[in-house]
Amino acid sequence: MHSTVHSNLIRTYRAILCSAAVLLTQLAAAQNSQNATITADALEYYLVQAFEAPTAKDRIALNHIGIEVRPADDGFLVTASLEGYPAHQAGIERGDIILHIDGKPFHPVYSFNAKDNKPGEFAPITAIHLLEFERRGEAATVEISPVFENLYDSYRSAILNSVQEFSVGNKTIGYIRIWGLSRSTSDLFTLERTLRMFRDSDGMIIDLRNSYGFLSSKHLDLFVRNGRGEFEVSDTSNRHAAITQNFPASATRTFTRPIVVLVNSKTRGGAELFAHGLAKPERTTTLGENTAGKIGSYSRDGNTIRYSPADQVLIDGRRFESAGVVPNDSIAFPFSQSIRSDPQFETAVDVLLGVI
Repeated sequence: MHSTVHSNLIRTYRAILCSAAVLLTQLAAAQNSQNATITADALEYYLVQAFEAPTAKDRIALNHIGIEVRPADDGFLVTASLEGYPAHQAGIERGDIILHIDGKPFHPVYSFNAKDNKPGEFAPITAIHLLEFERRGEAATVEISPVFENLYDSYRSAILNSVQEFSVGNKTIGYIRIWGLSRSTSDLFTLERTLRMFRDSDGMIIDLRNSYGFLSSKHLDLFVRNGRGEFEVSDTSNRHAAITQNFPASATRTFTRPIVVLVNSKTRGGAELFAHGLAKPERTTTLGENTAGKIGSYSRDGNTIRYSPADQVLIDGRRFESAGVVPNDSIAFPFSQSIRSDPQFETAVDVLLGVI
């Protein structure tokens, strides 16, 4: 009897400790999120600034090679390479570690832009550089020349560069990587026109990995009829979602066949809300890793951008911040995993072939 009571007390105590640990972890995460800042020596600064800028002329241009990176022991790990941009054209892939530029340690911003210049004061360069990178333990060198462009325009161009349609057996699959979501009327029309090439595709892969931007209801209307992809937002302060206006669906511009949506931990903002809306129809499968759960707002103060989480915003009645989208099929693909294949993309093809 005493042993049973004692065991129950231990279990209760452990449960309390576990709950406390979870609460402390959540509080620490919330505190870190509240204090999150991005400085001008990070590419993310120029991405957020360009998408948040009120007008086209306010977007900061810089010399860059079309990559997303994060610091690694010996350099910078490539987490994404934009189609059609210098790094992609030179063969730089996700998982590569960039070591040096012209024999000097690589920096994603200051290897191509003067460090003593403020953001917005960078000047275009046309020089060809020698870039040294490491792939699966082996070093290689390529010639590369950056482009001078703001990242809003770069991400828009990369979307168009990513579009492809390929055959697997007697089936045709369309693919588009939507690097950034824009509510601009011209961008929406461009996306609509681009998707027309997939009219005869049996299925589609929408790649939202490393994607950012602002969601419009028309984005969803291009894929989901009769507003079935729409959702409720409890707080109008969430700037990443604009779904109050309904656009009439039409069979000529709505893709109605099976879709697989690829997401990862760098899918953030309007892009993860897009994934959430696309996931509602039964013909859609989300695949990959949990999204970032970052639908808050940014404020710029000189050379610093501060992130404020959307803690009070509920998406379809649940807290989305820090939770994000949990995919139907979880397929791990760490950024540090440098392999020839893409297991998430390959699984997406297999999923489509199983239903089309």
